[in-house]
Amino acid sequence: MKISILFITLCLSAIASYPLPAYATSAEKNANASLYIDNIHIVDVTTGKVLKNRQLKIRKGKIIAINAAQTPITDESHEYQDGKGHYAMPGLIDMHAHAYDTAAFVIALSHGATHLRLMNGVQEHLLWRNELENGSRIGSTITVSSPIISGFTDAHMHYSAQTPADAITAVTTAKQLGYDLIKAYGNLTAEVLRALLREAKKQSIPVAKHGPHPVAHMDWNELKGLQSLEHAEDIYQGPLNYQADLKALDETITTLKALNTPVTPTLNIYWQLTQISDQKQAFIDTLPEGYISPLIELQEKHNQLKRWINSPLEMALHNKKTLAFLQEITLQLYRANITLLVGSDSGVLLSPHGLATHKEMELMHQAGLPILAVLRAATINPAKALGKESQLGKIAVGYNADLILSEHNPLDSLATLKNPAWVVKQGRIFSNAELKTLRQHAIDERSLWQEMRILLNAGTAASVGTGMSAGVSTGICADK
Repeated sequence: MKISILFITLCLSAIASYPLPAYATSAEKNANASLYIDNIHIVDVTTGKVLKNRQLKIRKGKIIAINAAQTPITDESHEYQDGKGHYAMPGLIDMHAHAYDTAAFVIALSHGATHLRLMNGVQEHLLWRNELENGSRIGSTITVSSPIISGFTDAHMHYSAQTPADAITAVTTAKQLGYDLIKAYGNLTAEVLRALLREAKKQSIPVAKHGPHPVAHMDWNELKGLQSLEHAEDIYQGPLNYQADLKALDETITTLKALNTPVTPTLNIYWQLTQISDQKQAFIDTLPEGYISPLIELQEKHNQLKRWINSPLEMALHNKKTLAFLQEITLQLYRANITLLVGSDSGVLLSPHGLATHKEMELMHQAGLPILAVLRAATINPAKALGKESQLGKIAVGYNADLILSEHNPLDSLATLKNPAWVVKQGRIFSNAELKTLRQHAIDERSLWQEMRILLNAGTAASVGTGMSAGVSTGICADK
């Protein structure tokens, strides 16, 4: 999302003092005690089979055994949860999110999104990443991209790379600071993007590129080996030149398939703008309260939302047709066996954390993907893309105990996952009631002062020696 320094500064006079949020710490428990979740059915997202009547044994955040239900428990110290015939599957991984306050991670977790890939990182994200991983903060764990490396010269929270040397410096800085991946924007020149990719390979840091196509004067095969390519919308806007041309789409998909690089469609964000352009304020009024930071909400209402709220009926009709074609693109990507990743672009255009992940899955299913394919795109596919396929994305011995337990079989209906009966994160189990309480507490304790400081400092701290712009960005959804 585009953050104006002037806008944030003006907000200072309108916001009262908020205390910094307290750490959400786990209850005091014996760290060596095992958690048993009994009488559950395990959904294998690899095969699509359901393992009936099982018992999970979890210790220190890992699954250490999968037994028959009601296997006798011999541990003297343990925690027991009767799963009551619920269905267990791996936690969801959202591969495209934007968040600048810690409430977002609790909100996402409360809807079963146990891991997020943040796609415009700031240094506070790295601190939060460590706290979430070591359990001193409750919420979805996170993978953090660098600040966007782009060709803009006036975009706040971007590394501005006008030359190959700028790109090399940006990649080197991001690696040294500890970011997990590089996010490269689609308006870099071919010379600059090549330098970025060479340096990222040298530094052993993966790259995700905005737009599933090369920049001008660059070959498609130069995009091999990326962590992912973002936005089906950019296939429509780029190679297809805004035309619903099925022949050109087929040619593009054939070329994409040869790259063997995952694609994140992010249908949800186009659905969001379509609803705003069609229903205007009536749609905005349906969004859940508190899921987006009030500071970002205020910024969005004074910036990006205006275009869609004020758009004519013709624009709404155009958006509906375009969304349908983006779903067709997604279906054709699936039919071509191109790996797809669930990524919601939550946090942009008031798209609510957690719920947006489920809307992305719903839109992919509506596009024609089987439910199992959607579940894979939200679990094992992103785990592999992140290089975490031995830790995340499966319910198996040795894997992280990041799980969703739902009342009904998610292979029959994705909707059952939206409001989970339990979520297990790093071996700690949260009931539906506990998740709601945690979510509300995170919303109530949100610190706008902290978020304002983060957004202001993000431009200033990295601008020295990196070419990062601290100006006001332009365009619509320029950081998706």
